[in-house]
Amino acid sequence: MIRKNFDKSIEWYRKCNHVIPAACSTIAKTPSRLIENVSPFCCSRANGSYFIDIDENKWLDCEMAMGTVVWGYNPPFLTEALIRQLEKGISFSVAGDNEYQYAEMLLKKFSCYDSVKFFKNGADSVYAAVRASRFLSKKNRVLSCEYHGWLDWSCFHYYGKEPQAYGIPDNTKYSSMHCEADKEAVMKQLIAANEELACVVLCPGSFLKEDLEVIIKECHHYNIFVIFDEVTSGVRYGYKGVSGAYDLYPDYLCISKGLTNGLPLAVCMGKRENILIMEELKISNAHSSENLSIAAAIACEQEMSTRPVWPTWKTQCETVMDHISLQIKKSNMSQKLSLKGYPGNFHVYSQNDFYTDPFRDCLIRMLSAEGIFSKGFILFSAAHSTEAIELTGQIICDCIEKYANSID
Repeated sequence: MIRKNFDKSIEWYRKCNHVIPAACSTIAKTPSRLIENVSPFCCSRANGSYFIDIDENKWLDCEMAMGTVVWGYNPPFLTEALIRQLEKGISFSVAGDNEYQYAEMLLKKFSCYDSVKFFKNGADSVYAAVRASRFLSKKNRVLSCEYHGWLDWSCFHYYGKEPQAYGIPDNTKYSSMHCEADKEAVMKQLIAANEELACVVLCPGSFLKEDLEVIIKECHHYNIFVIFDEVTSGVRYGYKGVSGAYDLYPDYLCISKGLTNGLPLAVCMGKRENILIMEELKISNAHSSENLSIAAAIACEQEMSTRPVWPTWKTQCETVMDHISLQIKKSNMSQKLSLKGYPGNFHVYSQNDFYTDPFRDCLIRMLSAEGIFSKGFILFSAAHSTEAIELTGQIICDCIEKYANSID
């Protein structure tokens, strides 16, 4: 066990909590998802697969900035690219020369598309696709089944409350639909039964390929646009995301996390007529064409193209996940614990409520005792060593055994 001091971290939280909502402007990074005197609340610096908190404790990071950092912190190739762009400038009064360069790279990679628009975050890219779908279809309703950001059209559905609970107009609920349980079958029914359905928004990694094929076919039969939200999966899943792995491409493909190794950038790709209409719809913000993030994306894309296997940690993580599955069975926990995800992002859980899941609590504590940081999800990077991945997997297996013994 590694003993750590958290005094500065706790003091920082007590001060910050009165100034910034939840002490961090990104909800997924807030201390509310962590455990006082077990988890660090504030980071000082990071390098490779490690970060140092403000108490000078060193952590093996298995969160990697919500999965946005896929190459590890401060990889030399990226640092050099950012310095070159900083010397040229970050943002200009007209478009920078690298915006078109990166667009060409993406459209060569995803050759079924003709156009791309850049955004600063994934939620905006998905919502732009929703807006465009509504306009082009002349229909209003949207169907989704997972989390797609905090915006009015989807937020209240995901959290299971009435729109007013989040300051959203009540009539918004009539323009969108949401399904969770048995979503493949329910979605097929809703697609056929709703003449006003403009688009369906899916996280493709949550579906089997054959189910997605049927859903896409049904949508196109009823002139409904298909939007893939690969904001989280995308680069973490594979070189061309879930879409490439399944060889299934929607009307709109949205990708964000991992494109830049941590800088803010998202993309929405589609056919020319589906993307260029966004000019007419006045979809824009001041920083969409900021050039530092685009320079980072170009450098990351070039680096990725040199790797024979992507993600680099895929095979090793698949082995770890196999060991975890075996441990769940060995511990007779198949009815009480579930393993969900893929080598880029997986977790073991005992219940759906993330905040109160007792297994997550046990796992965070056991990982912390060995100097490993996680909120419950495991996200590796190209900077993680073989030993680090194996150690993390072993601790998860040990935690499964411990948890099983505690509830016997």
